[in-house]
Amino acid sequence: MDIVEKVVGSDIVLLWLDDHIGQDGTYPKLKQEFESNTTNIYFFHDIDRCRQFLSLVRQKKLFCIIQGKHAKTIVPHIIEYGISSVVYIFCLHMSYLTEWASDIDCILAGGIFDHEQDLLAKLTKDLSDYANLKVNEYRVKRAACDEWAQNLTQHAKRLRNEQCTLTYATDPFSDQETPCEQPKE
Repeated sequence: MDIVEKVVGSDIVLLWLDDHIGQDGTYPKLKQEFESNTTNIYFFHDIDRCRQFLSLVRQKKLFCIIQGKHAKTIVPHIIEYGISSVVYIFCLHMSYLTEWASDIDCILAGGIFDHEQDLLAKLTKDLSDYANLKVNEYRVKRAACDEWAQNLTQHAKRLRNEQCTLTYATDPFSDQETPCEQPKE
């Protein structure tokens, strides 16, 4: 992963709970395809270990792939912990869960899938949308920081001009101190 993904993706966790894919050595090519989306992917085959992990990632943006048979057990815990999440249910018989999932926001945001390529495409799109959202948030934060820095610089110049009686180094590369004086623009 490149540095941009590490910065933007640092608050992203991709979790996959499945009896088969959660075990070491299984489905290496499929795992590799999904791992290409993020550095923070965790595979589980045990519900209790997954539940324990959920308690550790409450402050992260969670993208979950849940095997259909575990959905009714684990999704309530995701909701209970108040984790910002998108849940993708991966199962053979989608109709079995469609009615149950029809009013659960985190599942509506992700979806129910019976083919891994459809799931991968949706997950990749959702991660892209989230990264773009973060880009916009960082732009706003940067603009606010730039404005704050400019205000502090102006305030420091005014204080130095009006109230400063000390001498201090104005050149960071020199040990020589200078008295306060009107800053040159």
